[in-house]
Amino acid sequence: MALTVQDGVLVWQKVKAALVGANPAAQDAFRTLRVYMATQGLNPQLQYCPFSAEDSVVNGGTSLVGGACTLYGFYCKGRRTTGTTSAFQAIHDAADNSATTTTIVTSRFKATGQSFYWISPTGIALATDAVISSATAVGGATESAAADSGDGFIIVGA
Repeated sequence: MALTVQDGVLVWQKVKAALVGANPAAQDAFRTLRVYMATQGLNPQLQYCPFSAEDSVVNGGTSLVGGACTLYGFYCKGRRTTGTTSAFQAIHDAADNSATTTTIVTSRFKATGQSFYWISPTGIALATDAVISSATAVGGATESAAADSGDGFIIVGA
């Protein structure tokens, strides 16, 4: 897999479809990010990278981009229907999730119905890759169960 950007309009259509039924605050945040990037952000080429809970619980995490990129947005909706085991969903700037120093963004899922979003209008440069993982502790080495993790997407550019 490699960074494969396309016109932002196509990416934002995918984001809008992915956020149907999502928390209105998340929808508004991504709408605001889209407007900013289309106007003051110089309308960059982007890539929409979806992931599933199964992707994030693979030992070491899963590469979503396959190389260096700039992270603009991250959305995740917890899959949990019961239980209270914590799962820490994270994006790492690395080839895997083995080092806590590579964590860029993380959020804890512990209750049913939780969702999380993060945006950066100017983006955060990732030198190695964007790896999604879900562990039982912040920066932990033990992967979560898919039922405790979440599904979502990231938005990246060059």
